[in-house]
Amino acid sequence: MRDNVGRIARAILLAGGITTAVALPAIAGTPLMPSTAGVGAKIALAATAQKKHQDNDNNGDRTNDNSEERNIEGSIVQIDESTNPPQAFVGMVGGGVWARIYDNQLHNSGAAVGDYVKMQGEYAEHGIFDAYQVDVVDRGSDNGNDND
Repeated sequence: MRDNVGRIARAILLAGGITTAVALPAIAGTPLMPSTAGVGAKIALAATAQKKHQDNDNNGDRTNDNSEERNIEGSIVQIDESTNPPQAFVGMVGGGVWARIYDNQLHNSGAAVGDYVKMQGEYAEHGIFDAYQVDVVDRGSDNGNDND
């Protein structure tokens, strides 16, 4: 009789332990077994979003990529030095684009209105081009400097 009571007590303890192990995480908010009733929390896994400059296959060097997405060419139509960084409106065959010119490249290159330039960089939000390198290909005749 004593053996039967011990077996029953062990069976009840084992069943109670299993029930507690399954129910306690669900009560605490982290279910051990997923709910099939559809009332559980839904989880979506995702990787971090890549920024535009991370998917250009240039190994982090902003000036070492000759793809069309990273270069623009055209004539400087207007320069706005009141902004930081300064901006230039570059007239191109397919239409003009505003370019923010970083790293003091506007003054280092000597670019002025009327000059034909090649810029390396990347497109940012709203179609603005972030230029990190500016090369003057051809000096315009009405820019007021003596570099012709």
